[in-house]
Amino acid sequence: MSAYPSNLGALHHRDYRRLLIGTFCSTGGQWVQSATLGWVVYDITRSSALLGAVLSMRAIPMLLLAPISGVVADRYDRRRALAASQLIVVVVSFALAAGLALQRVQVWHLFAFMLLSGVGMVFDRTLRNTLVFGTVPRKDIANAVALNSIAFSIMRTLGPAAAGFVIAWVGASWNFLLQGVLYLCVAAIAITLNTPYEEPRRKSTASARADMLEGLRYAATDPVARMMLLLGMVPALLLIPSLSALMPVFAVTVFHTGPEGLGLLLSAVGAGGIVGGVAAVWTARVDRVGRTQVIAVLTFAGALIGFALSTHMVVAAFFLFIAGIAEMVNMSSNHTALQMNAPPAMRGRVASLLPIFPALMAVGALSSGACASWLGAPAAVIVLALLGAAIAATAWLRSSALRELSLSKLVHGH
Repeated sequence: MSAYPSNLGALHHRDYRRLLIGTFCSTGGQWVQSATLGWVVYDITRSSALLGAVLSMRAIPMLLLAPISGVVADRYDRRRALAASQLIVVVVSFALAAGLALQRVQVWHLFAFMLLSGVGMVFDRTLRNTLVFGTVPRKDIANAVALNSIAFSIMRTLGPAAAGFVIAWVGASWNFLLQGVLYLCVAAIAITLNTPYEEPRRKSTASARADMLEGLRYAATDPVARMMLLLGMVPALLLIPSLSALMPVFAVTVFHTGPEGLGLLLSAVGAGGIVGGVAAVWTARVDRVGRTQVIAVLTFAGALIGFALSTHMVVAAFFLFIAGIAEMVNMSSNHTALQMNAPPAMRGRVASLLPIFPALMAVGALSSGACASWLGAPAAVIVLALLGAAIAATAWLRSSALRELSLSKLVHGH
């Protein structure tokens, strides 16, 4: 165990508390969107392949714009940039709400919505992550990231459940209206936020392209950054899509339930994530970060296999609860180590690598949807989980940087 403090020090800082409220709003909007859009697409098409295809569209802006978002974060006012990115999502959410209310939405509208909302999301993730470093001192960073994970998990629990019941009561259009309001709140918080602990940033004389390439070279050559990216990509590409893209398929074809059942299944993951977020506060004191992440990935994969083999909603919800715990522990530890390992002048560009993970979730949604169409949803989940576990185990056996990664050294800037 390290000497790293175990209290909730980040909550002592007013500006971080405001940023945390913004995290609640942003992640709440994202989970309401995920549950609602998945249901709308499957309800219209009854095709798991099209469901995966629509959800995969957000990968395009995330993959293309993530490096640019890092350059923006390192060069410009992060608060104003975050506010602007949220307004994009506000506009498209209100537009889709109106289209659904008027019953004029076609499948191509859903593709366009995912593409445009993805633009806002890629900047949101990069900028909110870098703003954390301006609202708390370095000794409280790991704690702040763990608290963000709890916020993410709470909204993952409440968002899908609320989305499912709202769809059943008044229709999906109201969910997209709710999303727009939540993102509008994030924009208001961002534009008025103070960042007293923001580290001075050198004024770059290089071109934006050169700065972007410098960040990519760092990620490719630094052994710690490489391993953190790998252990972040495995769940995003192979495991998490089973909890998002394929869940409507399980709800309808395996458990024979409606939108309320879908919301409850997704909320079981979120409930586990809340426990996982609390566990992440504790694991912020554990030195061997690599070991923590590998164990979390293996547990995540095992829980998904148990879920895929379940024939009853209660048993399935239990395994989804375990999966949620493991996912949050891995995500919190991974994001903390990746960002704290980065030089301060490059933190925005390193944080811009984090949207790669949800981008891969979108790619994973496409591949998992196709795999489910071929093998069936339960078999697809098992195959993808076994592959993810094999990659994580191989990384642990072959990488000394992963085995020796020490969070206590990262906290002290070593």
